[in-house]
Amino acid sequence: MKLITGLLGFIVFSVSAKMPGFDIYVGDLVLQENRLVVSHLKALTNRVDYDNQPLFLPDGNSLLYTAALTTNKVEQTDSMFVSLKSGQVLNLTNSQESEYSPTIMPSGRSFSVIRATDDKQKLWRYPLYPEQQPAEPASELLTNINPVGYHAWVDNSRVILFVLGEPHTLQLAHIQKQTSQVLDKNIGPSLYSIPYTPLMSYTASIGEGDDMQWQLKSYHSKTEKIELLTTLPKGAYYYAWSGNGYAIAAVGSILMQWDKENSVQGWQPFADVTDTCPKGITRLSTNSQNSKIVLVCTL
Repeated sequence: MKLITGLLGFIVFSVSAKMPGFDIYVGDLVLQENRLVVSHLKALTNRVDYDNQPLFLPDGNSLLYTAALTTNKVEQTDSMFVSLKSGQVLNLTNSQESEYSPTIMPSGRSFSVIRATDDKQKLWRYPLYPEQQPAEPASELLTNINPVGYHAWVDNSRVILFVLGEPHTLQLAHIQKQTSQVLDKNIGPSLYSIPYTPLMSYTASIGEGDDMQWQLKSYHSKTEKIELLTTLPKGAYYYAWSGNGYAIAAVGSILMQWDKENSVQGWQPFADVTDTCPKGITRLSTNSQNSKIVLVCTL
């Protein structure tokens, strides 16, 4: 079986390397005088293994995330569900293959993943509540698009994709038509819909080496217009959108916010979580209610 490991945030295959370790922390979040405030951070996972890619579900009190599990000395990843209220943890994919990047689908009844099998990385769908009837079985969504790294849903039939290649490209795919078109290149892994807008967002790199920067861009799926929003702070690689519509990112252990409605202020720090994540933060996300934040801490 092939295993998935991270290299600069991108996805590659390895038959022997163990995945790096990360832990997931969750905390309370409030907006005070236009500044996000984080408190009560606590560990959601506590292992030396790979726990990553957390995503809040619409209820705001449960998450999906990717966990590396080892069986008979073989490591692979599954998509996990965790309830913040009860502490219940469920393995939703529980397969012999590797699934990652769990993403809620527009219907709310299913979630999509990137499934790695037979040297391919493709978009699949799994039931979010497999015990409920009628729960559709897992199925492949895009037959001919490979290798896919990350994705975000535009609507019920369209999805934007990070497709690996030279260079990596942003593609808009249509599920029913089984087609895709290239929108941009040299993109990063974070793909999102922007809260309270019809826009999708992604990052694209400019420059090389120490001069490389990551530009945050928006894409309008109806007009097909792409606009530059801002540039991520130096040292930031991942970003997300808070429930109130701020872009958020991490530089080391410092959390930063950017308000698109007051962009002249630039990126502003809003929390120092060095005590919790001394080796830095990679991914981060909030729930849509803007009451919880989740951080992925490097071990």
